[in-house]
Amino acid sequence: MIRSKRFAVRSALLLAIGAGLCAHDLWLIPPAPVAAPGTPQVIEVAVGMDFPHSESAAHPSRLHLAAQGPRTKLACEVEQRTEEKRTLVRCTPEESGVHVVTCRTEPRVLSMKADEFNSYLLHDGLPQVLSARMERGELARDAVERYRKCAKALFEVGDAGPRELATQALGLELEVVCEKDPLRAAVGEALPVRVLLRGAGVANANLCWDHPGNGALFSGQCWTDAEGRALVPIAKSGLMTLRLIHMERPQAADHEWDSLWSSLTFRVR
Repeated sequence: MIRSKRFAVRSALLLAIGAGLCAHDLWLIPPAPVAAPGTPQVIEVAVGMDFPHSESAAHPSRLHLAAQGPRTKLACEVEQRTEEKRTLVRCTPEESGVHVVTCRTEPRVLSMKADEFNSYLLHDGLPQVLSARMERGELARDAVERYRKCAKALFEVGDAGPRELATQALGLELEVVCEKDPLRAAVGEALPVRVLLRGAGVANANLCWDHPGNGALFSGQCWTDAEGRALVPIAKSGLMTLRLIHMERPQAADHEWDSLWSSLTFRVR
């Protein structure tokens, strides 16, 4: 586990990189506390580096949102509050049990200078890509990246009801799936999770987790095994997020790099 700075690959990489660009995570912040069926719920779409604080209000036109209950889909209303730097999703669950909200963003293409791209790779969870750039002698090469983000939030309604959605893969292109109900996890436990890319486990993915109050740091990180599995420590109650970035190099006509971002947010009792 690394708790000091976000990541370090090795001293040679650190010497090669100056201050640069860090990207912004996307989280869906679930409601609290547990409400009775029929009670309107508000989920916040947050964009930033200081979990769970939002630095800007995501435009609804970029967001593909969906809410699901144990048996039925939920209608959602989206409101952008630009001055408050928040975008809100409202829905009304009518049944008890675990519910889930997902968000996919429209892709964007971003050009970066070499030092900005290197810093982004180092500080946002892709040291293996940075190491490969160094080995190929490409640290001075500028980059064009296409990125997409997908986020997921779990929350419960009522005191009982089906809980299958807590451990179910929902078909996001890059997804963190819990193999044990995180809403019933206890402090001191290790939560088993699996990272899926297009339905298949991702080996050696750099999975990070965070709690409120760390600023631009993460609480910890680990690497997935050959099947995409990892154990995440539950250190405290309250809001918690798991996140990662997966990057590929298609070298397409309009971009060299293709990245997928994923986050899963929930509340530990």
